Amino acid sequence: MTSEASAGTHQPLTSEQADASHIQVHAPYLAAHPELLDAPPPTEPAHVWCTAKLPDDVWWRSAAVHEAAHALIAWALGLEVKRLSLGSDRTVLDGGGCWVDGEGDAQNYTLVWLSAGHAQANWLTAHGYTHPELRRCVLELGASGDQRIVDGYAAAGFVLDRDQAVTDALQILAEPRAAAALNALAGVLLIERELDTQRINETILVQHAVRPPASAVWIPGRRLPLVAAPPR
Repeated sequence: MTSEASAGTHQPLTSEQADASHIQVHAPYLAAHPELLDAPPPTEPAHVWCTAKLPDDVWWRSAAVHEAAHALIAWALGLEVKRLSLGSDRTVLDGGGCWVDGEGDAQNYTLVWLSAGHAQANWLTAHGYTHPELRRCVLELGASGDQRIVDGYAAAGFVLDRDQAVTDALQILAEPRAAAALNALAGVLLIERELDTQRINETILVQHAVRPPASAVWIPGRRLPLVAAPPR
């Protein structure tokens, strides 16, 4: 049996925490490539090794894809996306936010949060930003808040499978209508910066996206009710 739950993306990091996390993520790579510390920004997409080095248009679009992926997976699982937002400028530590509400197993919510970093990284790869350190930056830094939410679920005793969640989420997003809906939702978010439930739903539905059958998402054999989520 499941219970109603409500969650925002995560508790934002302070500037100091974000800087420390960023340095920690790249420390092994920079130790092997110290010349990059003083190098000019790379001009070839495949050479971009950090999200901070992305051009503005690419950075914002990938951030919009990240937030849109949260929303689309939540919608696909029958949850309500109450609000979707994109930050005001690149100095804002969180690129945006997604607020989700509804009855769902902890595994459903794990799909919602863990889908976005992979969707963002895959979008960057598809657009020529193929550096493995950049992917690591997205998944370990850009999606760190999402990971912390799932860590909170596990610490509270909820049964979940992270690897299966990523597999299931990417399978949902690979469906052509879902992929079109993700692209459309990211595009609208990029322009309007904040979307309510009605705007989110109409943007998804105009692409004729459909919700997958329940069997498309693995659910733990022992379900514990998701009665609360970490505060935003």
